[in-house]
Amino acid sequence: MKKNTVLVAVAVVLVVLFALVAKGCEAMAGGRVGTTDEFRAHVRATTEAGTAVYLALSPAPTGDLYPAKEGSGSCVDDFGFDDGDVTRDQPIYSWDLEYASTTDFRAALKALEATWRADGRKVEKVENGIATTVDDGIRVTFHLGWYTDKPELRAEGRCMRYTDTYGDTYDFLYDDDGDGTVDEYEKPSW
Repeated sequence: MKKNTVLVAVAVVLVVLFALVAKGCEAMAGGRVGTTDEFRAHVRATTEAGTAVYLALSPAPTGDLYPAKEGSGSCVDDFGFDDGDVTRDQPIYSWDLEYASTTDFRAALKALEATWRADGRKVEKVENGIATTVDDGIRVTFHLGWYTDKPELRAEGRCMRYTDTYGDTYDFLYDDDGDGTVDEYEKPSW
């Protein structure tokens, strides 16, 4: 009886060990590979998170409600695990904001921090602003821009691996406004 119990325990430990090794290999490779539709939904969720904060700012900023897409140099395959139709991208969108005065910006910063804390979010102090992480690992930052020293709102999605089948109807490279579609005006002219 004791021998059977030991054999079962060893078998369970080996199964758990193999599962952990497989999970570790997947994590080293950059996580699981999602579909293009999952990535499109993540792009849309990233811009929606930023837009929701933009619309909630009080006092309200002036400026364009539509974000600008930024590139991510850190979301790359450093180890060569991606192959074939697997690619990785990170949706990052920013809004340049205009306030009548520095006082208005500081008031909006303080009000947003209070709202995030009331929602139970962890608020992180960053240089000249605040940040938090919202649903699906999306980081939202409201601060004075590092290079411009002007008010800026940033929404950064997580780096995601997904299948990017050639000829797919969605190409993130051209989705400048982050709405999850490549509109006619966003398509390359060549």
